Amino acid sequence: MKKIIIVGGGAGGLELVTRLGNTLGRKKRAQITLVDQNTVHLWKPLLHEIATGALNDQVDHISYQAHALRHHFTFKHATLLNIDRDNKRILVSDADLIALGCEQTQVELEYDALVIAVGSTSNDFGTPGVKEHAIFLDDQNSAIALRQTLLSTFIGFNANYDCQSAADKVKIAIVGGGATGIELASELPHMIKTLNAHGYANLGTQMLDITLVEAADRILPALPEKVSAGITQSLQNIGVKVLTKTMIVKADELGLYPKEGEVINADIIVWAAGVKAPDFLNNIAGLETTRNNQLIIKTTLQTTRDDAIFVIGDCASCKQENGQLVTPTAQAAHQMVSVCAYNIEKSMQDLPLKKFKYNDKGIIISLQDTAQGVVTMVAGKKLYAKGQFAMLIHRVLYRLHLGFVLGIIGCVRFTLATRVVKRVKSTLQLDKK
Repeated sequence: MKKIIIVGGGAGGLELVTRLGNTLGRKKRAQITLVDQNTVHLWKPLLHEIATGALNDQVDHISYQAHALRHHFTFKHATLLNIDRDNKRILVSDADLIALGCEQTQVELEYDALVIAVGSTSNDFGTPGVKEHAIFLDDQNSAIALRQTLLSTFIGFNANYDCQSAADKVKIAIVGGGATGIELASELPHMIKTLNAHGYANLGTQMLDITLVEAADRILPALPEKVSAGITQSLQNIGVKVLTKTMIVKADELGLYPKEGEVINADIIVWAAGVKAPDFLNNIAGLETTRNNQLIIKTTLQTTRDDAIFVIGDCASCKQENGQLVTPTAQAAHQMVSVCAYNIEKSMQDLPLKKFKYNDKGIIISLQDTAQGVVTMVAGKKLYAKGQFAMLIHRVLYRLHLGFVLGIIGCVRFTLATRVVKRVKSTLQLDKK
């Protein structure tokens, strides 16, 4: 029986392993294995809601182990260490063996086809002080760490309110004018309002000093200027200062230091700028990589130096026939899934493979209880969306992801279950764990 290993259970990886499990795995045509260093799946575009407590990470997740049982694949809780291309094996660090205290915790897994789908992280570009003084928002653990910091800071401010002057504020600087930075900035005032409603009476949006920093001429530089301007205005309306053309060259305990201008004082620094693949991918097993650690692939989604290894999602550098690189987004990862699944099956039969063609559907940015963005309609026409219509599209995108992973019935069950929990528990996750 052929062995297929998918490393990484993010948006693309989980959709792919589910698809392969439901087809090849269910029919016993292949042994499908998912390898991930985490035990649960969280949709990355929602990490800012976990960080602000608006989303309960203990409820709004999918257990890999439980999902594997339902969809005919095996889950291995482990971290990829290396790839032996000659013998078609990967070396992983088994988290379960580590937990048991075993001396030997490294395990080899054989494959006929290997898929790398480990996503991306923020890129600090080697800026001095960032790793030591900033919080990143790359995964569940970092989102929880940010939530802990925010809660401790806000609750401390509330407790010491009588000692504060009217000028005292909690200063939060967010670097990166992309979707993550914008959505986090817009969610913070809502977090304060919810904390106030939960009894922290001394907290109000007036005690927040939020600064969003972007090096480009405007936030969301890849989108039409109309969208960028509209979102900038929305942020300013809720008290967020937007600084563009501001390159950060240093960070320390006092805040951020721009290349030009005065220091940006900050109690909390969040770094949400840049995109790079995990560092361990850099020249792994002699595969061709970019300076941002992305694995360079052909339009068939196979690596340039090994046809048995496929790559999807943010960790892939895929140049289209028009010369443009595929943008590292959740929608690109989703579009890669069907082509990758098809090509894996056909490659095992020595049949011709499909070429991946990316179709940009646009982007929607959520702003508290509203949203703005641009959507690609029929015949390639762009539609500018805002307000509740845009928010509806944003919510539908998440439900579509759940539908691809859980199926229609599973998606309905998941949605109902999370709504029930939200009705009986606080709308804000106040615990720091």
